[in-house]
Amino acid sequence: MISDILINIIRFFLLIFLQVLVLDQLEISGPVNGYFNAYLYILFILMLPVNVNKLFLLFLSFITGLTIDLFTGTPGMHAAASLVIAFLRPSFLHVIAPREGYESTVRLTMQGMGGSTFLVYAGVMTFVHHLCLLLIEAFNFLNFFDLLLRVLTCSVFTMVLIVMSQILSQRSKGGAES
Repeated sequence: MISDILINIIRFFLLIFLQVLVLDQLEISGPVNGYFNAYLYILFILMLPVNVNKLFLLFLSFITGLTIDLFTGTPGMHAAASLVIAFLRPSFLHVIAPREGYESTVRLTMQGMGGSTFLVYAGVMTFVHHLCLLLIEAFNFLNFFDLLLRVLTCSVFTMVLIVMSQILSQRSKGGAES
């Protein structure tokens, strides 16, 4: 129990650190500027335990998004998008759960859920997060197809990083057990 809390605290700070000091500092200039932004910090929300209290999940998601907002100067955009995926997460997990449901000990990782189920879960949540975030940023539908392209490219870029992080963490745990 205490080790799970400690792991989540470390994961929170590590993902915030990576987002603010690495990913937010990457700038691709030219016509593709804004199409390849990764928001890896949402992995913290996605990997919280299945049995976490819904209000606590919303609170942690709000704090996560607000922390990113404070560092990036985006007033409430990340907090709002994080709250949306936290609100939808329990229902979506219920929809994709096996017939007998998830045990409270299952880890929401590629290894714990299975690769394809995790990819569906993380992919949908990532797309919803990015759609909300970029809609709030644009605040209009004038360039809808451009907005949709940005959502898709940013989602794919984020998913690549999520999968890479899952593979690396799986290898590091596998190497430690051998």
